[in-house]
Amino acid sequence: MNAFEELFSGIHGGRVLDVATGEGGYIPILARYLDSHESTTGIDNNRKVLQTAIASVNNSGTQFSQMDGEYLGFADHTFDVVSIAASLHHLENVASILAEMKRVLRSRGKFILTEMHRDGSSTAQFNAIRIHHWAAAIDTGLGIVHDRTFARQEILSFIDDLNLVNLTTRDFPNTKGDPHDDNAIAGIVRYMDRYHQRLGKVPRNETLFEQEIELRASLVEKGFQREPILVVIAEKP
Repeated sequence: MNAFEELFSGIHGGRVLDVATGEGGYIPILARYLDSHESTTGIDNNRKVLQTAIASVNNSGTQFSQMDGEYLGFADHTFDVVSIAASLHHLENVASILAEMKRVLRSRGKFILTEMHRDGSSTAQFNAIRIHHWAAAIDTGLGIVHDRTFARQEILSFIDDLNLVNLTTRDFPNTKGDPHDDNAIAGIVRYMDRYHQRLGKVPRNETLFEQEIELRASLVEKGFQREPILVVIAEKP
């Protein structure tokens, strides 16, 4: 039994809403491991990524809509499960979006949040966190909403404010892999290369260029491991 099977086993899927779905990467996980899955709706305010999701998620029970997460176009108590994954740090108003998710969730429905955080435990992991924050600074300089990753306790504070019940948390440290794995390093180098192209368009970018040089050197020396992940499952009263 893998971690998602363990976490989601016994959760009645029913009608599922995936908020800030992006390219739809979390939807197959929900569809596979939630029990009694009926239908999934993925929403995002970015039409381009939704087009990718529509092309890549081949499931007749799934539909996608372009929608602002702060103003969900659904009635109260519509869904049995609401989820959001790897997206909090891309949201302009986290609290409002999470509150909307709670509004459209039925009583005793499941609220699932999956998010990376910055409380790493290895030098290679801190490279991932620092590279992510460097990329976020570039996007911010270009007027794109992309915050630094939250601390684990900050994520839990967002959940606390929703007054949900029957809270379960699961941590994925992400420290088992080889920090000098060639494929992982190559992938993050490509990621940095893409952001290097954006960096030239950022005003007063000298500090970010200096950070890039230092980060690339640290990547060679200390390697790379993904940020730790927190999964939270709770119920609406």
